[in-house]
Amino acid sequence: MAIDLKTGAHAIGNAAKLLATYGGAHIYNVVLSSDADNSNLIARGAASDFDQYAEATATTFKGKIQWAAYDRQAEVWGYYVEVTEPTDALYVFNVPINPYSAPFDSWKFFYNKKGEVVRAHELKVGDILFATEESFDGTPAVGAEIDGISSKKLVVVETTDSTDTTDSTDTE
Repeated sequence: MAIDLKTGAHAIGNAAKLLATYGGAHIYNVVLSSDADNSNLIARGAASDFDQYAEATATTFKGKIQWAAYDRQAEVWGYYVEVTEPTDALYVFNVPINPYSAPFDSWKFFYNKKGEVVRAHELKVGDILFATEESFDGTPAVGAEIDGISSKKLVVVETTDSTDTTDSTDTE
């Protein structure tokens, strides 16, 4: 992992309840072709070495933000997203190893640098992943649907307020 002491605004993730962490799905070693935060979604490309794959672009993801939660390990608020349909996306999560103390001990300073090998968890329907606000393209909220991936981030389906009761046929 790399440390970015200037920005300190990287997404934070956690493999909350992923089948892969219990041996029921794969955890791939993927060589990044570009920087990636924990909680980003990528895909597995061609094999590049023994037990290593190139990074590819994930094309599909559908899920739902089920709960807001506080991650005690990372000391940050975020959201639990449940995978609702099969996907080619892999969830990036490497545990940050920090040589610093406060104020640089937050996980928000850590990211996975281009060329590094990351642990990329295969996602299955029913898996629950943790992601902070920076992990989303759009505004996350409990109950929101996730439909796709943009720049490795979860795309929030923006809802429109349909409570307008004005009759458009009024001509007064």
